[in-house]
Amino acid sequence: MEKSPESEIYDLKYARYKRRRLMLLLLGAATLVFLCAAVNFTFFAAGIALGHVWPLSPPGSTAVPHMIASYRVNQIAPPPPVPNDFLYRQSFDGRALPDWHTFSDGWDVQNGIYYGTNTRADARSEAVYGRGYQWADYHLEADVTATGTVAPSSAGLLFRYQENGVGGQCRLRTRANGQRQLELVTPEGQLVSTSFHFVTGEAYRLRVTAVGSALTCEIIGYPDSRLTASTTVQRGTVGLQNQGITGAFDNVLVEWGD
Repeated sequence: MEKSPESEIYDLKYARYKRRRLMLLLLGAATLVFLCAAVNFTFFAAGIALGHVWPLSPPGSTAVPHMIASYRVNQIAPPPPVPNDFLYRQSFDGRALPDWHTFSDGWDVQNGIYYGTNTRADARSEAVYGRGYQWADYHLEADVTATGTVAPSSAGLLFRYQENGVGGQCRLRTRANGQRQLELVTPEGQLVSTSFHFVTGEAYRLRVTAVGSALTCEIIGYPDSRLTASTTVQRGTVGLQNQGITGAFDNVLVEWGD
């Protein structure tokens, strides 16, 4: 039975319709695949940036391809710890100082100030930090107040201090003749000084630098006060000293040496 011309035209149009429909379905599928890939890539990139798991992994899975895992770990690993820029800091806010050693009575914390009150001529009025004997290069500074006018007398800092009691000093000193000065005494006993008429009862910030064999002693804010010397003693802790008068000390800071 032969088809009529109308039937042939219909069949032709229907075939064209099916082809167009198939093309649209294929185009829609391709578009959907593209959109899924784009969304998945976006989550993938965000997951790497934020340290999340591989976005195509099953729910609850943390498994990721080796290369991606390495990259992700490298991205989110915390930075290495930055060492403190200081070795030690003490503001004497509490009365207990378990790490400080004294060699005579008269050391006491009052109102955030550490006082050395033993003024006997034969007293070893020193207070040292007991955990710094192996320190080598450092900067030490503290607020130092000479509270009396007795001559001779002194108040200052100890540095490169050894367990045998040998150490250096950076101190405010009143000589027997009443002259006031800043003194640097090396661990070997060498004395370097400069005239400095400090005021009784006024705090001065003394600073010591001990780096290698080089030593400096100065009063911060007074650039002309700087003293220099050298030593063969390469290690030792820090401390405070007074002699003849009460010394008042605060805000001890020990920084790494350059």
